[in-house]
Amino acid sequence: MKSLRVLSKYLFLAFGLFLISGCGTIQKVVLSEPSTETDITPPRVTMIYPSDCVGSAAYCDAFHIGVRTAEEKLGITLTEVNGIENDPVATEMLLRDAAQNSELVLTAGYQMGDVVARVAPEFPDVNFAIFDVVLDIPNVASVNYKSNEGSFLVGAIAALKSKTNKIGYIGGADVPLLHEFEAGYVAGIYAVNPDAEVTVEYISKDATGFGQPEKAKELALAQYTNGIDVIYTAAGGSGQGVLEAAQEQQKFIIWVDANGNYLAPGIVLTSMTKEIPTSVQRIIREAVEGSFMAGVRYFGLEDGGVSYAVDEHNQALLSDDIIATVESLKAKIIAGEIVVPNTISLPRE
Repeated sequence: MKSLRVLSKYLFLAFGLFLISGCGTIQKVVLSEPSTETDITPPRVTMIYPSDCVGSAAYCDAFHIGVRTAEEKLGITLTEVNGIENDPVATEMLLRDAAQNSELVLTAGYQMGDVVARVAPEFPDVNFAIFDVVLDIPNVASVNYKSNEGSFLVGAIAALKSKTNKIGYIGGADVPLLHEFEAGYVAGIYAVNPDAEVTVEYISKDATGFGQPEKAKELALAQYTNGIDVIYTAAGGSGQGVLEAAQEQQKFIIWVDANGNYLAPGIVLTSMTKEIPTSVQRIIREAVEGSFMAGVRYFGLEDGGVSYAVDEHNQALLSDDIIATVESLKAKIIAGEIVVPNTISLPRE
């Protein structure tokens, strides 16, 4: 019946044109197919970064890659906004503005958790997604990674590669999210070398530590000078400072969040990777297809949410024995034979 109605509409229009032309020759008319209710308009998507961090931190760059790829593949209307570091009021205003002009709002980082918790309930018809924060709100997809599991594996690599038995960790902010990285890393080290000496330091008590590469470099140089030969850094943009120190001292660094092996081949021992771009695209695709799912999700070793990177830039650094040991540990974690801690004991031993 629908096709008949469309056809009669076209005939009626053609007949009208015939009458208007005075029964003369009808000019050629191109009739476009009317839109249907099944047409899908890609949603407006806004990505709000925790700070002006794209280009300076693997973490934000991973989200940038994810949303830009989704824009290219899915045809979304994309807006990218930088949050105001250490100004939650201004950032909340940005988030509220995005909610008024988007069908889907994405953000990431522990510092964005409270802001989303306040704003999302005000816009129940808008979908929100936040990464690395646990929020149980009806219109929020809370995407989390088992960073402790990936960190366990790179900790094992650090312990197997270290010649001094002195291993370091430099985090950006001394907060629970980063404690998950620390807990897994230290557990991985002790799993293969119980006698290792581990030094843990944080740049700051808050998010300012993610933007202090000079201080990170100072801490790293001190660790390397004291005999540490491998440092794992989970410090956002401050990781660049640790990388500079590693290059100057010709010691190892382990990168985080994205594959940074290419940054300094022979110096970057490996990278603890999180499949952020894939997760971002998955959330956006759900929104495009009308299958957005709110709720808390976790991605770990079993489903490829976290891993460690081996490629042409670091393959020569990792022997077959090291890879075999790490893969064995990975299998035991997936099987539940090893339970990786995600919290630390304070004060640290």
